[in-house]
Amino acid sequence: MPIPVTADDEDEDADPLHFKISSALKRVIGRDLITDEFVAIFELVKNGFDARATRVDIVLNDGSLYVVDNGKGMSLRDITDKWLFVAYSAKRDGTEDLDYRDLIGSGRAFAGSKGVGRFSCDRLGQTLRMQTRRTGGEHDVEVVTVNWDRFEQNAKEEFAAVPVDHKTSNGFDLPVGVASLTSGTVLEISGLREEWDRPKLLKLRAALAKLINPFGGTSDDFQVWLYVPDEADADDNVVFRSTGDAAQTNLVNGPIENFIFDTLRGKTTHLEVAIPDDGAYIVSTLTDRGELVYQVREPNREYPLLAGTGFHCNLFYLNRSAKMTFKRRMGVNSVEFGSVFLFKNGFRIFPIGEDGVDTFGIDRRKAQGYNRFLGTRDVIGRIDVSGSDDVFLESTSRDQGLIQTPAYEQLEDCFDDKCFRRLERYVVGVNWKDQLDFDVEDASRLRGDSASSRITAIISQLAGTEGVELLDYNRDLVRILNERSDTFSDTLSNLKVLAGKSGDEALLEEINAAAARFADLQRAEIAAREAADRERTGRKEAERAATEAAARAEQATKGLEEERKRSLFLTSLGSLDRDVVEILHHQIIIHAAAINEIVNTQFDRLRDGVVPSREDLISAFENISFQNRKVLSTARFATKANFRLDSEAIEEDLAGYVVDYIHEIAPMFSETGIRMHVSSEAKQLHRRFKPIEVSILIDNLVSNAGRAGATQISFKLDQPTSHELRIIVQDDGRGFDPSIAELGRLFEKGFTTSTGSGLGLYHVAQILDDLGGAITPERFDQGARFVIRIRG
Repeated sequence: MPIPVTADDEDEDADPLHFKISSALKRVIGRDLITDEFVAIFELVKNGFDARATRVDIVLNDGSLYVVDNGKGMSLRDITDKWLFVAYSAKRDGTEDLDYRDLIGSGRAFAGSKGVGRFSCDRLGQTLRMQTRRTGGEHDVEVVTVNWDRFEQNAKEEFAAVPVDHKTSNGFDLPVGVASLTSGTVLEISGLREEWDRPKLLKLRAALAKLINPFGGTSDDFQVWLYVPDEADADDNVVFRSTGDAAQTNLVNGPIENFIFDTLRGKTTHLEVAIPDDGAYIVSTLTDRGELVYQVREPNREYPLLAGTGFHCNLFYLNRSAKMTFKRRMGVNSVEFGSVFLFKNGFRIFPIGEDGVDTFGIDRRKAQGYNRFLGTRDVIGRIDVSGSDDVFLESTSRDQGLIQTPAYEQLEDCFDDKCFRRLERYVVGVNWKDQLDFDVEDASRLRGDSASSRITAIISQLAGTEGVELLDYNRDLVRILNERSDTFSDTLSNLKVLAGKSGDEALLEEINAAAARFADLQRAEIAAREAADRERTGRKEAERAATEAAARAEQATKGLEEERKRSLFLTSLGSLDRDVVEILHHQIIIHAAAINEIVNTQFDRLRDGVVPSREDLISAFENISFQNRKVLSTARFATKANFRLDSEAIEEDLAGYVVDYIHEIAPMFSETGIRMHVSSEAKQLHRRFKPIEVSILIDNLVSNAGRAGATQISFKLDQPTSHELRIIVQDDGRGFDPSIAELGRLFEKGFTTSTGSGLGLYHVAQILDDLGGAITPERFDQGARFVIRIRG
């Protein structure tokens, strides 16, 4: 039986054992560790950045790859004590030239600290020739030559036994295209392990563009240039054949730049979230196509480990318009560029953000509700943090992102809750509710009552959250709606929350006044309907006749369905039955009585000594004008309408209704005598709409053209898709006044350049907003042109 050996039995004079390091270690920390050639170049560029270089040149010429930086360089002692000391990092232990960093006052943190980045050279080629000269040090250039294949000849040979050649030189031997250096490092890698053809060089350029500053142009503090002389002629051909920004993405040579995000800032929805250095608060700012939507601040209780890390997230939603802009500017689809990138100390952490890499679980979540959630294809952005490896530790393999430290877990949670989901709530709740908004580059679609109501609800919900402080919001987008809007009451309640949170007494007064006007309008409508109902009570015989006529009409309709589809309007008064007359009469009474009630309300207030405000009068006149338009339209239907108006809305072919109304009704009652033409290539857009309001829309456009001196107006209908109706309206009048710089003002309440009320086009925009449609004015050679789009 063996006898146990205790510490007292050990030979105190025995020599200690030591690890021996095989020369095969080079392969483990070189090609086996850094498997991606782009990542290998990233590591060498990062080394130049850490050397406080302002520029790094990557040159491929005569079968060799050069990485040249103008940083502080190395002395012979630096080479022996640091560069040749495997896995040692002076950056990590805090001894890397602190005095030098303070002297230049750069404030840049180190991008690397593993001590193995130098072995990226092994991934790229068989031989490395390094030239380096220290700033302010020796005048000689130190030249070190490493043949990486020597380390693989005999695995039993010790790592330190493999020789590395060294000599000195009076100056740098620089590749073509690189300016002279006073200090810095030149890495010349030969025996390349990869073929660097043009497609691969373009991929390298695109990858480098995402390495350092992909949200702006070239940094003044650090630039990266790529130069391949053999590709100069091909670049010239690209320039000759191409124009625009996309051509730049197809050039190999030149500075590495990325300008797309400056463009996106004004063309899509953008959320910026930051945690200031003290870590006490989280500040979030949402803009939509250049318009501030809101800015909020809330206590940072959940992410204490992100304090002092400079957490900063820029996140963009890519609607169809933004994706088209991206493709036009960058030459690639946004999905190929990537999604949400993570940057530590100013450098990208690979492969987070690559196409197909779902680091933050965005696509996994989208799969649970395709129409409710955003995916990586819908967003693009950047998260920035700084800190040591104790806080954010990069995987040694360099292509596996960050290791799950507690700080990194808080980063993921903060991104998910405060950044991604907050942007998603706005996009899904506002942008996605409006199909026409997908293709719009400006904020015009946000100014209608429907969008304003949705935006107000989003901000109100956010501002009502405990601890959230509303710093600012857009008063043009978050506003009091027209009293006729279906969401007026809900929006008014939400506005009260915002006014209370922001302490806006003026807004509270406006809300109370609007509530009073809304109550007046409701009373007017109720009174009008009661008056119309009283008119009906004495018409028992008419009702009986109408019932009989309705039965006859129903029987006839079964045999004449195709005739009903042919036209929504009759051609003579003879076929107008009594029930239709009764209903039309009832509708006219409702609208006329509503006008009477609105007028009486204002008289009552005047008798009581209440002087109406300007806004009260404008609102009253605007409602009177709209009700009057309904009276006029209903009167026209009284002679031509083929459908029942016992409800405000009908389910019909909207395209057919527009064509028939312009053919049969509008010319007979035009106040201007203008000639009207209508042509249609639209098949059918079957949906629910209010016929009287659609008629008002057409009448107002005709009336507007007549006031501009037009002699004719044309309506051309087509369908770009089966779910969209487009109407192009064009007249030969004076066109838009040159003094109107922003044509969107034409739809503002009361805006006019003629003798009109300024309500016609305002009503057009209101009606289309209710229909989920849009109208766009366009300057034309002669006359005015409007493009109307309505979704089914």
